[in-house]
Amino acid sequence: MHLRTHDTRFARSRAQAPDAKREWGLRRVGTGLLAIAATAIALAGAATGAEPTASDAVCVPAEQDRLEGVSGLAADWSDAGALILSDGRRLVPEGIALPSRLASDAALPRAAERAARAALASCLVRPAAGRTDRHGRLSAAGWVACPARNEPAEEDLATALLRAGAGYAQPTAQDEGCLAQRLAAETQARTARRGIWAEPTAVAPAADEEAMAIRSGLFTVAEGRVLAAGGTRDRIFINFGSSWRQDFTAMMEREDFATIMGDSLEPAMLRGTLVRVRGVVRAEGGPAIMLRRPGEIALLAGAQARAARGKRGGE
Repeated sequence: MHLRTHDTRFARSRAQAPDAKREWGLRRVGTGLLAIAATAIALAGAATGAEPTASDAVCVPAEQDRLEGVSGLAADWSDAGALILSDGRRLVPEGIALPSRLASDAALPRAAERAARAALASCLVRPAAGRTDRHGRLSAAGWVACPARNEPAEEDLATALLRAGAGYAQPTAQDEGCLAQRLAAETQARTARRGIWAEPTAVAPAADEEAMAIRSGLFTVAEGRVLAAGGTRDRIFINFGSSWRQDFTAMMEREDFATIMGDSLEPAMLRGTLVRVRGVVRAEGGPAIMLRRPGEIALLAGAQARAARGKRGGE
């Protein structure tokens, strides 16, 4: 198995590539190791979000995030991956990636719009303290309450939108107690085929190079079976195709592997495993997603994996 050596993929000279390839080759998985991998995957399922459930931690606004004098505002959909608040500000909710007009399939933002408007109808949104991005939008957590629906208690805005099927759970450095809850809400919507999950293009096929390439610059959820996994001293590469110069690859810093995947796995154990990855696709000698934190890759084990395999078998 070859290892990518394109200069834009990682800062190593081509002279070092043979050593990297040799390291990858030494990690090929045998029959016995596959059996170990199955056990490790079962042990690591909770850490990687294979079957997400709501966390015991309560996803509530931190006291320092509460803005003085800011009450609830009406919110509407924007096709630029944000919500428009009634005070004129555009809010990019933390913890969810909303499909925009730039989506590879126009059906996705249309489905997201319907889902978001249904979730926000007769509700009030209260944004937290955040930052202004380069487009002048407020990027922050938010909470939503719907007193007109007899739902006066505030709920995490991203969770409410994810449950409606308005977008993809997007792990962030500020997730704290909200990530498991948001992933569980996304799973509920996907299982019920709500919003974007009624569209066949909601999940990209990781093994399809062209399908991944057209999503460059876009937040994407992709699924596929790992063809090979290994890496250099600094990075781990998870490949989904045999054309090593062009196929889609998920990458992570080697020092982040245990944090993201759990202590029970080694990179080579991922070979042959059905996984789901999420993040912004970038072009680096081929489409790629850089994994930086837990929640951005999940091992599809048990019933979830069998259902995914069955679906692909019928396509």
